Amino acid sequence: MLEQSEINALSGMFVCILSGLLIKYALVFANQRWVQNFHSTVTFLILPLITFVITKIISNNIALSLGMVGALSIVRFRNPVKNSLELVMYFALITIGIANSVNMKWALALTIGVLILIITCHLLRNTILIG
Repeated sequence: MLEQSEINALSGMFVCILSGLLIKYALVFANQRWVQNFHSTVTFLILPLITFVITKIISNNIALSLGMVGALSIVRFRNPVKNSLELVMYFALITIGIANSVNMKWALALTIGVLILIITCHLLRNTILIG
Protein backbone atom coordinates (compact mmCIF):
# COMPACT_ATOMS: atom_id res chain seq x y z
CA MET A 1 0.00 0.00 0.00
CA LEU A 2 1.27 3.45 -0.86
CA GLU A 3 1.69 6.10 1.79
CA GLN A 4 -0.12 9.42 1.45
CA SER A 5 3.13 11.27 0.62
CA GLU A 6 3.86 8.79 -2.18
CA ILE A 7 0.34 9.19 -3.58
CA ASN A 8 0.77 12.97 -3.48
CA ALA A 9 4.11 12.69 -5.27
CA LEU A 10 2.71 10.44 -7.99
CA SER A 11 -0.28 12.71 -8.54
CA GLY A 12 2.08 15.70 -8.66
CA MET A 13 4.14 13.97 -11.34
CA PHE A 14 1.00 13.21 -13.33
CA VAL A 15 -0.14 16.85 -13.10
CA CYS A 16 3.30 18.00 -14.33
CA ILE A 17 3.08 15.76 -17.40
CA LEU A 18 -0.53 16.73 -18.10
CA SER A 19 0.24 20.44 -17.70
CA GLY A 20 3.11 20.24 -20.18
CA LEU A 21 0.89 18.45 -22.67
CA LEU A 22 -1.94 20.96 -22.29
CA ILE A 23 0.42 23.91 -22.80
CA LYS A 24 1.86 22.25 -25.89
CA TYR A 25 -1.59 21.77 -27.40
CA ALA A 26 -2.59 25.33 -26.51
CA LEU A 27 0.42 26.54 -28.49
CA VAL A 28 -0.54 24.28 -31.40
CA PHE A 29 -4.07 25.69 -31.27
CA ALA A 30 -2.55 29.20 -31.37
CA ASN A 31 -0.78 28.25 -34.64
CA GLN A 32 2.70 28.26 -33.13
CA ARG A 33 4.48 26.06 -35.66
CA TRP A 34 7.76 25.84 -33.73
CA VAL A 35 6.10 23.54 -31.18
CA GLN A 36 4.64 21.10 -33.72
CA ASN A 37 7.44 18.53 -33.74
CA PHE A 38 8.58 15.47 -31.83
CA HIS A 39 11.37 17.24 -29.91
CA SER A 40 9.07 19.94 -28.60
CA THR A 41 6.45 17.42 -27.52
CA VAL A 42 8.92 15.31 -25.56
CA THR A 43 10.47 18.45 -24.05
CA PHE A 44 7.07 19.77 -22.91
CA LEU A 45 6.29 16.41 -21.28
CA ILE A 46 9.61 15.70 -19.57
CA LEU A 47 10.86 19.12 -18.41
CA PRO A 48 8.05 19.71 -15.86
CA LEU A 49 8.61 16.19 -14.50
CA ILE A 50 12.35 16.81 -14.10
CA THR A 51 11.72 20.13 -12.39
CA PHE A 52 9.25 18.50 -9.99
CA VAL A 53 11.76 15.81 -9.02
CA ILE A 54 14.57 18.37 -8.59
CA THR A 55 12.39 20.49 -6.33
CA LYS A 56 11.33 17.50 -4.22
CA ILE A 57 14.92 16.36 -3.80
CA ILE A 58 16.53 19.68 -2.90
CA SER A 59 13.69 21.21 -0.89
CA ASN A 60 15.24 20.51 2.51
CA ASN A 61 18.95 20.52 1.68
CA ILE A 62 20.76 23.77 0.84
CA ALA A 63 24.04 22.04 -0.02
CA LEU A 64 22.31 19.70 -2.43
CA SER A 65 20.41 22.57 -4.02
CA LEU A 66 23.61 24.52 -4.65
CA GLY A 67 25.24 21.42 -6.12
CA MET A 68 22.28 20.82 -8.40
CA VAL A 69 22.29 24.41 -9.65
CA GLY A 70 26.01 24.14 -10.33
CA ALA A 71 25.72 20.86 -12.20
CA LEU A 72 22.85 22.05 -14.36
CA SER A 73 24.61 25.36 -15.08
CA ILE A 74 27.73 23.56 -16.25
CA VAL A 75 25.70 21.50 -18.71
CA ARG A 76 23.76 24.49 -19.99
CA PHE A 77 26.62 26.95 -20.39
CA ARG A 78 29.59 24.72 -21.20
CA ASN A 79 28.15 22.35 -23.80
CA PRO A 80 26.88 23.30 -27.23
CA VAL A 81 23.27 22.12 -27.29
CA LYS A 82 21.81 21.25 -30.66
CA ASN A 83 18.15 21.26 -29.60
CA SER A 84 15.96 21.61 -26.54
CA LEU A 85 15.36 17.86 -26.22
CA GLU A 86 19.09 17.24 -25.94
CA LEU A 87 19.33 19.76 -23.11
CA VAL A 88 16.32 18.22 -21.33
CA MET A 89 17.90 14.76 -21.60
CA TYR A 90 21.14 16.06 -20.05
CA PHE A 91 19.15 17.59 -17.20
CA ALA A 92 17.21 14.33 -16.77
CA LEU A 93 20.38 12.27 -16.56
CA ILE A 94 21.99 14.61 -14.03
CA THR A 95 18.79 14.69 -11.97
CA ILE A 96 18.53 10.89 -12.02
CA GLY A 97 22.10 10.61 -10.77
CA ILE A 98 21.63 13.09 -7.95
CA ALA A 99 18.20 11.73 -7.05
CA ASN A 100 19.62 8.23 -6.82
CA SER A 101 22.17 9.38 -4.26
CA VAL A 102 19.42 10.96 -2.13
CA ASN A 103 16.47 8.60 -2.58
CA MET A 104 16.37 5.75 -5.07
CA LYS A 105 12.56 5.99 -5.32
CA TRP A 106 12.83 9.42 -6.99
CA ALA A 107 15.48 8.22 -9.42
CA LEU A 108 13.41 5.20 -10.40
CA ALA A 109 10.23 7.26 -10.70
CA LEU A 110 11.91 9.82 -12.95
CA THR A 111 13.56 7.12 -15.07
CA ILE A 112 10.30 5.23 -15.54
CA GLY A 113 8.43 8.45 -16.28
CA VAL A 114 10.95 9.57 -18.89
CA LEU A 115 11.01 6.13 -20.52
CA ILE A 116 7.23 5.95 -20.72
CA LEU A 117 6.99 9.44 -22.19
CA ILE A 118 9.70 8.86 -24.81
CA ILE A 119 8.24 5.53 -25.90
CA THR A 120 4.69 6.91 -26.00
CA CYS A 121 5.78 9.93 -28.04
CA HIS A 122 7.69 7.68 -30.41
CA LEU A 123 4.67 5.43 -30.92
CA LEU A 124 2.40 8.43 -31.51
CA ARG A 125 4.92 10.33 -33.64
CA ASN A 126 3.25 9.61 -36.95
CA THR A 127 -0.25 10.49 -35.80
CA ILE A 128 -1.97 13.84 -35.85
CA LEU A 129 -1.55 14.13 -32.05
CA ILE A 130 2.15 15.05 -32.17
CA GLY A 131 2.79 16.21 -35.71
